[in-house]
Amino acid sequence: MKKIALEEAFAVPGVEEFTPQLLSLREFPQSKARLQDLTGLRLQAMDEGELELAVLSATSPSIQGIYDPKLEVETARRWNDYVAGAIAPHKDRLRAFACLPMRDPQAAAEELCRGVKELGLVGAMINGYDNAGGSPAVYYDAPEYLDFWKTAEALDVPVYLHPRTVPDDRETTYKPYPELRGSAWGFHVETCEHVLRMIISGLFDKVPNVKVILGHLGEFLPFWCWRLDHRIQKEGWDGEVAAANGRPRALTVTEYFQRNFYATTSGFFFTPALEYTLRLLGPERVMYSVDYPYEDPAEANTWFNTLDLDPTTLQAVAYGNAKRLLKL
Repeated sequence: MKKIALEEAFAVPGVEEFTPQLLSLREFPQSKARLQDLTGLRLQAMDEGELELAVLSATSPSIQGIYDPKLEVETARRWNDYVAGAIAPHKDRLRAFACLPMRDPQAAAEELCRGVKELGLVGAMINGYDNAGGSPAVYYDAPEYLDFWKTAEALDVPVYLHPRTVPDDRETTYKPYPELRGSAWGFHVETCEHVLRMIISGLFDKVPNVKVILGHLGEFLPFWCWRLDHRIQKEGWDGEVAAANGRPRALTVTEYFQRNFYATTSGFFFTPALEYTLRLLGPERVMYSVDYPYEDPAEANTWFNTLDLDPTTLQAVAYGNAKRLLKL
């Protein structure tokens, strides 16, 4: 069955000079050659994994962790031009998400417009909070980002919110255990909390049609939505209390998740988890992905071929949902 994958990373040569946090991630040196190869090894791996098309994005932390915040705007433009040029001869197999200079919300909105309208990019990938130059982390529930989200809504393109590790100056209970810092655990806790900030802030009442994609089967949230709503209601944090706190919300966490979010299978090839995510979000909001080169397309494909789902759902997850969402 043909498939589209949406969380497939690339790296500009020398990227570690711009985002030194990459050097703290064990998987980066292990995958560096494949990250920098956009069309050779990648297309071969896609064939082995029966991938019709892959959507590329700059590997985490991308522009959000750049060493000099003054270079965010020009670096984002340069990287977007780079990937657009590299995939141009392979449009039948490769597309890309824009990277964005999120420290400057207006510049981010402008670069999203340029990427979509001029470069043919299919949306954006944001790698979590922005703390370029070691500055305090900025999250996108902040009021100054509303116009950015309105731009994404008006363009009708998705924003993929990808994980990154917690800020270096933040203490965590797992700090003594570096194996929990990255993609085994810390990545997903950080992203889940970022999404909850956006939901609880009331953002999605202001941009009800914005589309956000989450990897790794929704970054914990499908399995925790019920508990969130249960305790928020039991403790009286909704309704008039939320409004009095300046955060009125028309829907529950579950309802926002089901309306504004999509989930991919990137790096999460576990059938019971997929089945529950399909139950919560519906088969029209779950999409196939691999997380190449950190994961193996052939392994992901072998797993997908074992799924005992009805043919309509399989086709939607493998290809149809992404084709519709990205207007391919």
